[in-house]
This record gives sequence, C-alpha cells and structure tokens, in this order.
Amino acid sequence: MEKFPPKFSRTLVTPEPHYIPGYTGYCPQLKYHMGETYGKLTAKLLTSPEISCSQRPVLHSGRFPSIQRDMGDDTCRKQTGLGIRLDSMIPGYTGFVPRSQNYFAKTYTETCREALSEFESNQKRKIQLTSADLPPAVSYTMPDFKPRGLITPLTAISKEAAPYKPVDPWKPLGSPYFMNDNSLHKYFISGFTGYVPKARFLIGTSYPITTNKALIQFSKEMKVGHSMREGDNNLPSAATIYPTHRGLLPSYTGHVPGYKFGYGQTFGQLTKNALAHSGASREMKSE
Repeated sequence: MEKFPPKFSRTLVTPEPHYIPGYTGYCPQLKYHMGETYGKLTAKLLTSPEISCSQRPVLHSGRFPSIQRDMGDDTCRKQTGLGIRLDSMIPGYTGFVPRSQNYFAKTYTETCREALSEFESNQKRKIQLTSADLPPAVSYTMPDFKPRGLITPLTAISKEAAPYKPVDPWKPLGSPYFMNDNSLHKYFISGFTGYVPKARFLIGTSYPITTNKALIQFSKEMKVGHSMREGDNNLPSAATIYPTHRGLLPSYTGHVPGYKFGYGQTFGQLTKNALAHSGASREMKSE
C-alpha cells in the first residue's frame, strides 16, 4: 500500500518544540548562540540535554501536574461552590478569588488553587457544624442535607422597614434676591453666569463674598427707592441725557448734538452742556 508523504516537510518547517520569530519571551542560553535561524536555534536549545530548562512548554494546554498530584483528577474536574473550575484559573482573571490575599510568592494558578481549596474546606466545616446542631432524625434521614442558616448579629423586629421622616426636612431656600440681608445663603456660587447687580465694581474677594455684598447693596437701594415712591405720589423726573454742568462719559455711543463739529478737547469737555451749542436748546426756549 502506497504511503502518503508527510503533511509538513521537516526540511522546510522546523519541528516542535521551537519558538516562532517575534517571540519576546525567555529562551535559555539564546544570547550565547548564533549562526542559525531563530526557529532552528530555539528548537536546538529546547531539546538539548545539556541545557537545563523546563520539561513543560510555555504554551501548555494540559492541566498542571501539581494540581493533578495534590488534588487528584476528580477534584480537579469538579467545580467549586462558587461555580469556578480549579483547572481553568489562568492569569488575567479579574474576578474575586476568596482567600487569595493570604498567599504570596507563587504563580497565579497555584495561588488560586490553594485559596479556593482553603475556602472550600472552610465552607464544608461550617456546614458540618450547622448540621450537627440539627435533631438526629433530620441528620440520619437526609444525609445529603446541607442547611445554610443566615448568621445575623441582630434579631429582626419587623418585616418591613419604617419610612424615614427627618425632624428638620429640607426646604428649598429660594432666590438669593429675596432673602434677608443677614441670611447666610444670600450669595451665588462660583460658576453662576447670570447677572448680579452692583457686582461689577466689587473686586478683591471670592465670588460668593462679592455677590453677597452686591446683593445686600442692591437690596438697600431697592428699599430706599421703594420708601421714596411711597412718600411722594408724583413720579420722579426723568434723568437728563445731556447735563449742563458736566460732560458725558467716554464711550457714550448715543447722539450728541454738535459733537461732530468740535475738536481739540476731550470727550467730556466737548459734550458738556451739549444742548447749548445746538439749535435744540433755542427751540426748547422758544416753546
């Protein structure tokens, strides 16, 4: 019967075990040898009896011998009480492993195996202690019965919790504009982007202190204006746009009669008594 040729040529493909080019892990005695390809050189180093190395490859798919030797195949295959297989604990698992904080200086698999073994033994011991407190009839009739009672430090006094009612319930404070001047909450917090009256010229303090002073000043002015309106039924006279005894403030963007014909002076000097330099004052006097 004719035999089929091998699937891979041993001349073209390096036989196992060997590392493929690009592997950045450790290979014993690699830095002391040269003159061959990476695959052939690693295959020679891994199979040479003169070089001490592990008998198990790095990418090992089977179970660890320590687990099989210490716990046996049956124990290794069964699942723990947490639903975790002891033979599937690999580095990179981010879940919680009970009792693992008590083990150090071992591989991740060994740490998980010993931690879970300790946890399982503690759980079995608690179950045995709990079942020992039961009547004999229950223990003999149901040997597989594993009761798990709730261990609570306190005894429940009611089935449902009573709703919590605070003695001093929280109430909305309202707007800082309408608070009393002596209120501790009469300010705006930092980051408030709204308009705060009288706060433009207050500097040198934090934002809550600045807004508190501005709101107090604004409240006092509003109270004074309100008392004046109550004492006098007549409406206050409208503010004069063009005062006669002083000029307008710079950056005034309104119309100033005769301003475009003046020059050689400051804006305040040119706008002082602006109506006297135009025909508007003569018209007002004639009327």
